[in-house]
Amino acid sequence: MNPSPGGAETRTEARLRAALAARAALLTPHDLRPAAAPEGRSWGVRRVYGAVLAAVAVAVAAAAAVLALLPAGVAPSPAPPAQAPTRSVPPPSEPPATPTPGPAAPSVADPSP
Repeated sequence: MNPSPGGAETRTEARLRAALAARAALLTPHDLRPAAAPEGRSWGVRRVYGAVLAAVAVAVAAAAAVLALLPAGVAPSPAPPAQAPTRSVPPPSEPPATPTPGPAAPSVADPSP
């Protein structure tokens, strides 16, 4: 705090300094220690039940919003009729008939013993 131009404290500043000093004297090293770690289960049955209930409530609200936003009794418009193809495709031609080969004949007429 800035002292007054004359160098003297006002009565309010003196009282404020005294109050802050008294409050600082109440602080002990025990108060400055970190808090103890929590013990036991971190998630209780009630917390899990509450989380599941909240998720179900959100799902129900979303479903209600979707149903409210959908138009009621409106049928989808019918699809337009199919159009004929613009160019014709020739029918597939049949492959030429090939004769089925018979049993193979021996290459030598008279085998010699």
